[in-house]
Amino acid sequence: MAHDATRTDILSGSTALQGVPHFTTSHIVLAVLTVLLTSKWYSNYQKRVKVPGIGYSAWPILSSWIAAFKFMRSPVELTRQGIEKHNRGFFRISTLQGEYVLIAQRDKIAEYVKAPDDVLGFQEAANDQQQIEYTMGFGVAFRTYHTPVVRIQLTQSLKTHIPAMMDEMSLALDDMIGSPSEFQQFALYDIIAMAVARTSSRVFVGPILSRNKEYLENAINYAAAVVISAELVRMFPPWLKSILIKVAPVTWYRRRSLKFLRHIIQDRLDGKLDENGQKPDDLIQWLVDAAPPIERTIPQLAERIMALNVASIHTTTMTLSGALYCLAAEPEKYTAELRAEVLEHAPDGNITKDTLVKLVKMDSFLREAGRFNNAGLLSMQRNAKKKFTFSDGTVIPPGAKVGTPLLFVHRDPALYDNPEVFDGFRFSRLRENAETGQAIKYTMISTDPAYQLFGHGKHACPGRFFAVTEMKLLFSLILLRYDLALEPGTGPKPIYVATMCLPDTKLKVLMKKAVS
Repeated sequence: MAHDATRTDILSGSTALQGVPHFTTSHIVLAVLTVLLTSKWYSNYQKRVKVPGIGYSAWPILSSWIAAFKFMRSPVELTRQGIEKHNRGFFRISTLQGEYVLIAQRDKIAEYVKAPDDVLGFQEAANDQQQIEYTMGFGVAFRTYHTPVVRIQLTQSLKTHIPAMMDEMSLALDDMIGSPSEFQQFALYDIIAMAVARTSSRVFVGPILSRNKEYLENAINYAAAVVISAELVRMFPPWLKSILIKVAPVTWYRRRSLKFLRHIIQDRLDGKLDENGQKPDDLIQWLVDAAPPIERTIPQLAERIMALNVASIHTTTMTLSGALYCLAAEPEKYTAELRAEVLEHAPDGNITKDTLVKLVKMDSFLREAGRFNNAGLLSMQRNAKKKFTFSDGTVIPPGAKVGTPLLFVHRDPALYDNPEVFDGFRFSRLRENAETGQAIKYTMISTDPAYQLFGHGKHACPGRFFAVTEMKLLFSLILLRYDLALEPGTGPKPIYVATMCLPDTKLKVLMKKAVS
């Protein structure tokens, strides 16, 4: 009987073992969470740069998480606090992507962008931000043979592709806007996104797919899904990311792209020539020619094309729609002068590469739109692979992340007069007053620590020459064809969520046929 009593005591946790804690499921879960949070905190602590933090609490283990959620809710305000308190130095912010050391000084920016890739990794940061391995594919993340294709072949082919680009843009505007004699409301962002998708596709995969509405909508939706899906999987461990990404929106769009691309890719792999008996002169052919053997498959090449669609659609659409919003906000100030410049250099409407070089005021207007309407809060992120030391002795340890607060660099009163005001001819004036050989610094394609729309340094966007050409062509056509205006009291209202800037895609712009 004594044995039975002892057994009862042990099972019930009473009498004989009153001094021993009774562990429940909630206790175990709490213990596991504590271990995970402590481990995460210690990992972050090991990577932490000894510079001031913004938004952190006094709770050491939860501090970075609390700061990250604060940043998610008020990213612009927290970054502004860091700039105001530490503009001449460095400061830390915590995001759901991890901690970032932000650098706003031009000389310090110039230092870190020159660092070797095995010290401060560019591709590692890009993969981290967009979760490229999961959202776009392993090959896109780790076998970047497409970069020299874009930098060299796409750029060098622009002159020959401009007539086709103009043709596609003209058809797109006819289809979506027409020639209204009175002002009508249009969702301009969607129009620009589709026109850019059509024009890019004309150069990337040819006229059949550039006019296939299903393919184009899939490409546009895929670009948006990359951003959403990256955020969905970001906080999970790699093994779980691989599972979750299978049900994420981006995977559905990526698989669907095969429906449209399979036959054209197979033709290129088989060496099919065009109607003139020549090898086709487009991006898909250049990729087939440059791809290593492991990438010369239909799924891999389709992934690559879709990834390049993301790059070509997103920044171009945001920048150009932002420029057109600015034009519609002050049509009396800019429309006549910009239109006259196009007509002066292309009186018959035939715009060539040489014409684009002469459009100095338009170049300034677009560059200013890129400064004023930012594509994100941060820019030029790098992930430290080895210790990096700045000239002032500040150490970036392995595992840390660095970047620049793009929004505030572009609005820095030490760099720009009246930075909070859109000044369309800001850069054309700077070009006019520049010393010999210095005017090029103020052109749209030029990068600088003070102007980072396309990044800066050796990893500046390789497709910026194509993007700027596309923007100028489409801007020119819209200028020549339409008058733009905004309803009184309206204007774009972008939203910042953590480091992302979500553009105002719903703003309606008034458009009508331009008066000759």
